Amino acid sequence: MVLIEVAKLAPRLSPELAAIHDSEVERGNKNRATLAVARKLVAYLLAVDKSGKPFEPRREPGQASETAV
Repeated sequence: MVLIEVAKLAPRLSPELAAIHDSEVERGNKNRATLAVARKLVAYLLAVDKSGKPFEPRREPGQASETAV
């Protein structure tokens, strides 16, 4: 239940998740778009759990890191 609510908000904060959501909405189903985002979030969670490393979103080439000075 909480995962679905997070999946509804996540596209506002992540361009990658917004792209997934938008592509599914174009196909005509908002609920399916939310589920696609939820599945992607679960994939992120499983990858973080398996690797044991903190989550770091992918950076576009040439995009500055927030920690860079």
